[in-house]
Amino acid sequence: MTKRLVAGIDFGGTKIRTAIVDEVGNLVGEVAEEATGATRRPEQIADTMAATVRSAVRSAHLDVRDLEGVGVGSPGPLDLTTGTLLSPPNLPTMWGYPLSAELRARLGVPVRVNNDGNCFALGEAVFGSGRDARIVVGVTLGTGFGCGIVVERKIFEGATGTAAEVWCSPYREATFEEYGSAKGLVRCYRRISGFEAEGQEIFRRAQAGETAAVEAWREYGTHLGIILSYLVNILDPDVIVVGGSVAAGWGFFADPALRSLRANVNPRPREHVRLVKASLGDLAGVLGAAALFLAEPATAA
Repeated sequence: MTKRLVAGIDFGGTKIRTAIVDEVGNLVGEVAEEATGATRRPEQIADTMAATVRSAVRSAHLDVRDLEGVGVGSPGPLDLTTGTLLSPPNLPTMWGYPLSAELRARLGVPVRVNNDGNCFALGEAVFGSGRDARIVVGVTLGTGFGCGIVVERKIFEGATGTAAEVWCSPYREATFEEYGSAKGLVRCYRRISGFEAEGQEIFRRAQAGETAAVEAWREYGTHLGIILSYLVNILDPDVIVVGGSVAAGWGFFADPALRSLRANVNPRPREHVRLVKASLGDLAGVLGAAALFLAEPATAA
């Protein structure tokens, strides 16, 4: 049986990371990385993306024709049917750019493009902390609040391709993102200590035992659990997988988040749902993009 090989591209406003991935989630060859250069013409950015695929293929001693396809995890919003970037804030020159068609023209293999939050959830569902679950919700906590829903190894996209774009949902006087992302941690620390500090600094201070920092993480976790309870009550998932830069503080916020979550959901999911840390680390974007093909049977087009 021929090994299935897919190029996964983690595409962001700062950098492009690409690797060849096999059907069990192993990397073949080396990761190719280039700066995005987000102010360049879209054709130049697409050329760079194609070049990273060729570089990753060469490092694996393969040919592009050996690939089943190329998966791309991209910032949104996107037209998921055509693989077109609509109006991604950090990629201003690529608004309206048909990325899927342009990469296919450059590489000669099928290309699939999806939202990076969806790809995170799919990668964790196929290769990571959610791989034994039927319904997976993936959340990425960083500068923003990303989310994806995977049901039986398929991304749930919704009617307009924006399912799980919950960042703007109202919470207290603000939104899920204002309380659930790194902004929420900063907000909690400011309220408790009276001082300003960024998320990484609050993490360092908590590690050093600063009471205000530890309490800020606990308060943040309590807010996060309430936010996640809405997703549980609507979706009834098996597992919520938490990633992103804020997940570095897992040991400080996981327990209060789980307590808060369980206090605000229905009785049956209260005992069933798991809250776990993502396991794919820096490779989550690449593996999630590759999973756009590898989550499906080999016969899929």
